[in-house]
Amino acid sequence: MKFDNRLIFVLVAAIGIYAIFLFMSDYNVISEKISNFKINYLPLILLLVSVSWIPLIIKWHFLLKNSRINVPLTKSIAIFFSGSAFEITPGQIGILIKSQLLKTSSNISRTKTVPIVIVEKIYDLIGAILASVIGIIILGMEFYLIIIAISVLATIFFFMYHRRSSELVFNRITKLKFFSKYIDNMSEFYEVVKKSTNVKAATICILLALTYWFIISAAAYYTLIAFDVNLLDYLKVLAIYTTSTLLGAISFIPGGIGITEGSIAGLFTLNGVDISTALILGVMIRVLTLWYSVGVGFISLKFTGGLSLK
Repeated sequence: MKFDNRLIFVLVAAIGIYAIFLFMSDYNVISEKISNFKINYLPLILLLVSVSWIPLIIKWHFLLKNSRINVPLTKSIAIFFSGSAFEITPGQIGILIKSQLLKTSSNISRTKTVPIVIVEKIYDLIGAILASVIGIIILGMEFYLIIIAISVLATIFFFMYHRRSSELVFNRITKLKFFSKYIDNMSEFYEVVKKSTNVKAATICILLALTYWFIISAAAYYTLIAFDVNLLDYLKVLAIYTTSTLLGAISFIPGGIGITEGSIAGLFTLNGVDISTALILGVMIRVLTLWYSVGVGFISLKFTGGLSLK
């Protein structure tokens, strides 16, 4: 892909925001925390992040198979990782490159694969909300947060299974200039959505999405342990990490940069972590989860031909 100034802007903005976060921290605290970072935890953290991709890969390949799109597993995995490079785009809209790569490499209609990419992210959203609710309930946090989460889930499921409402939403989406070039046949588009959201598919995909959030949150938890922060247990980190990621996603800021890190730091502070340490943790957790994944994605683009696409 011929990357333009917008991608460079995102990278520069991320560096700038992280620099501001660290500037806001106490220099002595930064120096002490970084020097005391338990490097022996780093392989475990990166292993957990890597393992967290497995349920997502299974979910992606399952959705392709479920719609009778037969792609070799190795190619399917490579295309999945290529999409990870675009998690830093607004609303992660750039992951639609997976649809284009399937069109280019296997001549599979984008009308068949775009709905799979969209539904795939909806399942990730549902998994994040459910994981957050589980953490909130077990920890006995504010009840209104549970009400909000359940309301959001009810709304998502309503639009997934109420055909007239879902058609209205997707009609509006596909009329947007960006999406219109991907959709050739609306009836085929709806058929793929229907197959991808039946009860069996939804149950499997939501469980896989939940598994992902539990594993990636474990990576976030051990990042705290590596910095010798023992004030929060795993379930509290689960609730904080998933909630912060959701806030970053709905902000539609590229990669949720600044919003997610700030939310993580703010929620850590509310739970007894000093502000300087919380800001460092917010940045480091994102470097080890988001940016590690993005880096692997860019490497995959080389092997899938994504770097040569317009």
